[in-house]
Amino acid sequence: MPPKPRQFHKLNDSALYQVSTRKKLAEVLMCSPQDLKDVLALSVRYKNRWKRKDSDTAPWLTHPPAPDEAPNYRPIDIPVPPLKKLQGRIAYLLSRVEPPEFLCSPVKGVSYVDNARRHIDSRAFWLLDIADYFPNCRADRVAWFFRTKMKCAPDVTTILVALTTDMDRLPQGSPCSPILAYYSNMRMWNDVSTLVTNAGCVLSVYADDITISGSKVPGGLVWQVKQTIHKNGFKVKRDKELSLIASPADITGVIVRNGQLKLPNRQRKKLVELVSQQKVTSDKKILAKLDSQIQGRLAQRRQIESVN
Repeated sequence: MPPKPRQFHKLNDSALYQVSTRKKLAEVLMCSPQDLKDVLALSVRYKNRWKRKDSDTAPWLTHPPAPDEAPNYRPIDIPVPPLKKLQGRIAYLLSRVEPPEFLCSPVKGVSYVDNARRHIDSRAFWLLDIADYFPNCRADRVAWFFRTKMKCAPDVTTILVALTTDMDRLPQGSPCSPILAYYSNMRMWNDVSTLVTNAGCVLSVYADDITISGSKVPGGLVWQVKQTIHKNGFKVKRDKELSLIASPADITGVIVRNGQLKLPNRQRKKLVELVSQQKVTSDKKILAKLDSQIQGRLAQRRQIESVN
């Protein structure tokens, strides 16, 4: 089933475009000027937590992990409710702007399956991953976007930067960080897109995951892409870089193989394990939890395989 048509408008039709006064900004953000002033005056804007990278169920730490454990955790900055409300409004307004075709996350109505689908007819794949993407998205680039592209007044730009950044970068945990990570670096992404398109290849960007594919992916193209990324202050994770030719490719958790999308074997194995646990469990609470997990994984499989 093809993806549903996406409903967007142009950047210059956004409510955030050419906002010239603080009063107008408050109207756009659906708050009062005093509410806006109060949020900007908050002494504590975020709750700091640390999430384990290899687990979605492990409890988050409320204090920094020990130095030897730090590489296993990702810091999360949780905005306090009044700030989160305004950030959510900014994220919503930016999500209405028409994105480029290569951008698959965060884009309303586009999933990780659609991201993999872009490469379904390819034979060669090159996968890249940007290291510490959000923390390296600097406040000055956010300011560049609001001032230069959205053409907001200087004082409005200053307020928007204050609302969306923390310690001179995009905070992980803010609802508007994912979309601003793209827009604040849109020059870089457009340069990457031009390189890939001119080489006759296909590009998709899913947050910090980059996939380039085609009948072949020239090494020279990948070198140029990486040079463009490095020039813009980012680094590519060497241990995540992968080149494949005529082999199954795992693209954002979906296997692309022989013109079809498949559920990864690790997900199939997990589904089998859950069904096995269900057969030997009598506890009603555990059964309900297992059933929910099984149904979720079956829905995931249907979503992937319905593309074929």
